[in-house]
Amino acid sequence: MTSERYDVVILGGAFSGAAAATLLRRERPSLRVLVVEKQEQFDQKVGEATTEMSGMFITRRLGLWQHLEMEHLPKEGLRYWFSNEKVTGHANASESGAFYRSTVPSFQLRRDVLDEHMLETAVAEGAELLRPAKVKEVVLGDFDNRVLLEKDGEEIEVEAKWVIDATGRVAFVGRKLGIIDRNEDHPVAAMWARFNGVRHIDDLAARQGGVLRERNIGSRRLSTNHYVGLGYWIWVIPLGNGETSIGIVWDKRLVKLHESRDREHDFDAFLRGIPALAELLEGADFKRDDFRFYAHLPYVTRQYMGNGWALVGDAAAFLDPYYSPGLDHCSFSVEATVNLLVDWFDGKDVAMPMKEHNETFLRSYHHFFEGIYRDKYYYMGEHDLMAAATMIDTAQYYIFVVMPAYRIFKKFHWMPVLGPKQAVVSYAILRAYNRSFKRLALLRQEMGVAGRRNDGRRLSYFFNLGLAPMHMLMRGLKLWLYAELEGLGLLARKMLGGKRAKPKAADAMPDPGLGSSAQGRR
Repeated sequence: MTSERYDVVILGGAFSGAAAATLLRRERPSLRVLVVEKQEQFDQKVGEATTEMSGMFITRRLGLWQHLEMEHLPKEGLRYWFSNEKVTGHANASESGAFYRSTVPSFQLRRDVLDEHMLETAVAEGAELLRPAKVKEVVLGDFDNRVLLEKDGEEIEVEAKWVIDATGRVAFVGRKLGIIDRNEDHPVAAMWARFNGVRHIDDLAARQGGVLRERNIGSRRLSTNHYVGLGYWIWVIPLGNGETSIGIVWDKRLVKLHESRDREHDFDAFLRGIPALAELLEGADFKRDDFRFYAHLPYVTRQYMGNGWALVGDAAAFLDPYYSPGLDHCSFSVEATVNLLVDWFDGKDVAMPMKEHNETFLRSYHHFFEGIYRDKYYYMGEHDLMAAATMIDTAQYYIFVVMPAYRIFKKFHWMPVLGPKQAVVSYAILRAYNRSFKRLALLRQEMGVAGRRNDGRRLSYFFNLGLAPMHMLMRGLKLWLYAELEGLGLLARKMLGGKRAKPKAADAMPDPGLGSSAQGRR
């Protein structure tokens, strides 16, 4: 068996692998880069919304504006819908979201179409491609690696100075090294599928009239719409081919959908049990062959890079699709990895930058989890708490990540969210509110006043590179203060032994029929 030698072999040809191959070839055209992709055709994986930073990476760094404009949809920020026993539809559900169009580009994606185009771009830039081909073994050395492949029943061995693992959740290299750990402190699962025939929410608002029509100037449909309640959130994302991606993510301590014996039926019933979402699903049906289920989502590596190998994107870590951080992580990790490899091929000593790379990305993951995601599902059914959290989170993302990239660096920058050591103050604020909101939500449930703001209220966000992030931060902190003051009143009533209010249906959570008393209709 003869071996061909490459400078870089990339395992996986979807978003992260194709982006890395494209940038390596553009930065150093002399490099010989091989991409190994196991799928003959990409499927419609989850990860269909960019944020402002992953949008910047695709447009400004990869130069794929035209493709995004032709094949995908613009994204108009984040939007949330809440329920209690009074809610019968969107018209009287509490809402928070942007009432004006975003000034910073982001997109709703058809991932299979994007991945195919990105891989074609990498090949056009000079990367070599083996597809479909299976990775059977990787033998790692000190900048001297061997990769055993199988294509069309024939074994092929290649050698490479660097191996980049972009195999997604397969995490081939990370699992071989035994450095991938499940995040058991965040027990979330997910189900999702694509729907045909979902009603257009803006047309629905136009016909219903009233505040639902009058308040919004931008497009609600082009937002990533979230339908939220105690222990779960649901995404509704329009796709450029007329289909709609809809999925549920839930905390397994609070919702028991993962115990379902008929997942497709319970998935559909769960969605239609939410009054506002049921309006959109009237006459719609999901593609049964497209239904997906993950029993556990989050995991993280203990090391992103070593001498001659690197993990990028989902091959290194995944946390939670809430806020769509997955493609951000792919973009940041690819950019940082490519920069380090270019320096190494230029003869620079990268020992200290590699150490910083590992520390920075692990710090980003763990601070992101502790500051934003830990136990967040306990207060997802509270309109004011979720609105405050979204404002504080989004404002800091804009102030410390998006605005520096556009205004200071004037290009995509590799530093991940909460990665810098100097972000400790932001991390402390996020961690403090997140724990406070869980405590307040549990107190409201105990005192029988959970979800009382979930009908008839509307809060507005605005996404720009000016003063809007500061306004959102201040408004979020003000909502936090009001919630704390109300919490003091509830505590006083509890301590004085006052009569507790009769429990109410806080979030109109549909009962999946699995004995889930904590989140069923009360």
